[in-house]
Amino acid sequence: MISVRARFINLLLRLLKVQKRLADYETSMKFLAKDRQRGPAQPGRWLKKHSQISEHRIDGHLVYEIGPKQDGGIQPSRHHIFYLHGGAYAFNIMTFHWALIGKLIKATGASATVPLYPLAPEHDWSRSYPVVMEAYKQAVAKYGAENITVMGDSAGGGYSLGLAQMLRDQAGPLPGKLILLSPWLDATASDPSQKELEKHDVLLSVQGAQTAGQFWAGEGNDPAAFPVSPLYTAIDQLPPIAIFAGNNDVLYADALRLKQKADDQGINVALHVGDQMQHVWMLLPIREAKLAQTQIAEFITR
Repeated sequence: MISVRARFINLLLRLLKVQKRLADYETSMKFLAKDRQRGPAQPGRWLKKHSQISEHRIDGHLVYEIGPKQDGGIQPSRHHIFYLHGGAYAFNIMTFHWALIGKLIKATGASATVPLYPLAPEHDWSRSYPVVMEAYKQAVAKYGAENITVMGDSAGGGYSLGLAQMLRDQAGPLPGKLILLSPWLDATASDPSQKELEKHDVLLSVQGAQTAGQFWAGEGNDPAAFPVSPLYTAIDQLPPIAIFAGNNDVLYADALRLKQKADDQGINVALHVGDQMQHVWMLLPIREAKLAQTQIAEFITR
């Protein structure tokens, strides 16, 4: 049964009409303007206390490198997390992203790279991917591709799959694992089941996803094309993939389609479904998220 706290958060988001506000173009642009004024969230208190944090820039965009302190009470491991944050490819990294990264570092002893990639609508995918690709290459040089788990939530989940597919196509060094959290894999938001899922989603709407998808594709470009919509590109010859999704999420359709595509081709993809869970539930301060975070940490370290 869904936890009381999860029910409360869902009710609060519905009362605040977040889904409706983000679906409306003018209102969502106001949200985006406030996000730009506020800027990206910084690593929180726990990370600052228990980790060594360094920063550098790639083409003017900030990249964080984080590792457990020798005296921070965490046993460092060989594992490295390359995290791509969500936010419709348009919004800055938020506090709850850093909270998840901190929990995974604590659980696994991993280090992490977190690139603050160029965002839409100021930039489309063609200007963002080179920054992320360079950040990934730097991580490979330092930590080894086989030790890296590329992961992300929502848009960051789609970015993670697209990055791996691009690396494969370019014969680049593939990461050891992929973890996709409520991944946005089809920027067209055209699956017939999404209209029904929208009735249960308190955050996302089909219209909002389609608008953001076109921003990411770039003016006049096809949002179904690779890598904007990685669902439509081959998924063979990729590292092991774990998907975490909620069945009250508009993007649940994407997770199911990727899983079906993998099953049809005999590719082993693990799908973890949160019953009655919303978008990016595994990042929220709820009981269900703690279980998911344990499963994520186990997948990273296996």
